[in-house]
Amino acid sequence: MFAAAAAIAGMGIALTAQPARAAEKDRHCVVNVSTGAKSCCASFTDAIVKAADGRITDAPDGSRAMMSDTRLLNRLNAGTATKASAGAAALAPVSVMYTNADFRGDSLTYVGEFDCTPTLANINYTVELIRPEFNDEIGSYRALWGCRLSLFEHRGRSDGLIGFAGDRTDPGVLDGKASSILWS
Repeated sequence: MFAAAAAIAGMGIALTAQPARAAEKDRHCVVNVSTGAKSCCASFTDAIVKAADGRITDAPDGSRAMMSDTRLLNRLNAGTATKASAGAAALAPVSVMYTNADFRGDSLTYVGEFDCTPTLANINYTVELIRPEFNDEIGSYRALWGCRLSLFEHRGRSDGLIGFAGDRTDPGVLDGKASSILWS
């Protein structure tokens, strides 16, 4: 390897290091689990404000910071009590999906119209195909509003099932492979 570099240098060809590519800004999107309506925000804080229908405006700008902010998590998980005070049409986040393990990277926050039931006997929400820009990219997730999620490898909830859980810092065999979701 050194001999090849010396030979190239001896021919008068300069070797230059390529400048590092500027870090791309994380994407932070919010999707209504019932209608599929999506909007993306400039920051994680803006995504949480949108997901909570403006009821929460002081979320930290960083998904990792949210995971350790018990006050914020309690407010996000307030569910029915918070909705009742905001009106019947209020939406609230049911989960935050991240593209990397340990709640890092781009985020996709799903919002719903009601909190999940305390039993796994019924399904509260389904997504047959995760948004194209997030399909096969889920690296961790945080369930909210009393929900638990189950991930599947393919659209239509087939193959590669990961059982119901409230949070996963790493979805194991489905890391970067999930295409559909159940909430219960």
